[in-house]
Amino acid sequence: MNKNVDKKSTWNERSALLLLSTEGSYRKILTVLSLSMFCAMLGIGIIAPVLPLYAKRLGASGLAIGTIIGAFSFSRSGGMLISGELAERMNRKVLLLAGLAFYALASVAYTFASTTESLIAIRIGHGIGSAMVVPITMAIGAEVVPKGKEGLFFGSLQGALFLGVGSGPLLSGLLAETIGFNAPFYAMTSLTVLSMILVFRFLPGNLPSGRGSETLCGLRSVFQAILTDHEMLVVFFFQFCSAMCRGVLVMMIPLLASDIRLSLSEIGFVVSLNSLSTGVLQRFSGRLADNLHKHRLILAGGLISAVTLLGLPNLRTPWSLSIASVAFGVGHAFASPSLAAMAAARGKTYGSGRIMGLFNIAFSLGMTTGPVVVGILLDHTGKGLPFYLLSAALLLSAYPFLSLKETR
Repeated sequence: MNKNVDKKSTWNERSALLLLSTEGSYRKILTVLSLSMFCAMLGIGIIAPVLPLYAKRLGASGLAIGTIIGAFSFSRSGGMLISGELAERMNRKVLLLAGLAFYALASVAYTFASTTESLIAIRIGHGIGSAMVVPITMAIGAEVVPKGKEGLFFGSLQGALFLGVGSGPLLSGLLAETIGFNAPFYAMTSLTVLSMILVFRFLPGNLPSGRGSETLCGLRSVFQAILTDHEMLVVFFFQFCSAMCRGVLVMMIPLLASDIRLSLSEIGFVVSLNSLSTGVLQRFSGRLADNLHKHRLILAGGLISAVTLLGLPNLRTPWSLSIASVAFGVGHAFASPSLAAMAAARGKTYGSGRIMGLFNIAFSLGMTTGPVVVGILLDHTGKGLPFYLLSAALLLSAYPFLSLKETR
């Protein structure tokens, strides 16, 4: 590890703040962050089913619709590099409130979009707002979580995330059909404002800002140390491969479901099962991560997900698609809290904002890359080969956890 990083390892002790010294303070922060994460992610899930239709109403071409969808992940990935560093230099409560405010403005701006170009611009702004919410929330968590409870903490936090994402599509159709087409966008705005109120009212204001005193040379040394840290590279690679597979699953289940003539509401239900099953099991898996070997849970999760992916192209019934959606969600739930806990532990050396920013970038890039790669391969190869390759990549990313030394 780089000497410049070692000299500042005492940063770990600064996380023992008075405001976090009691069990009540820790639980209050976890509750506020989880509720905020749930509301923000529920908002994203609510607009996901109606956004392509909204773009089509504006006359967007197929390419334009793809650009509109992809603009969010693109700006989110770039924004997380910036927000991760800001989290090391500024008050994190202020940054989180700013991100939620940006998020709320983008949410209501959708209803004023009149051209494809304006919708793309709004999506870019929405992605920037998201980049200031998720990694900063996780960075706060990485600093406040008591040692030995990392798995439970991040299991709870990510459980709220996936429950929000999974519940959104179920509410979207109901709101659009009973109230109006713009209702999901207003709901997203309202939920984001609710998150802001929770953060402003209940989150302590004297949260640490991380390690922002590095010079440019020192900052380069920190990132060099992160990118040469074997354990972190293994964690980021598994996170990337797992997200690739998740992105492909979300893309393929609607296509396979439409082939067997499922309705839009039925397709939405099957897709939601994936995130809901992940969300429900996160807290349980987090407890396991605190009491068992994290590497074994990651291996188990990777194996379940890889096997599910192998059979995906051959599924032709609603029940089989539902089981596959749940099974992949279970696999992701086993691995996710352990990965986040391992990243959080390194955050106390390198800076939790930077580590959690890179951790979420790996996920975002995987969710973007997987569908694109599989889409290209499906056009030029047999229908099964892309899934075999993706399954092999996930197993390959899990393999290093067999030999990594477990740190407790």
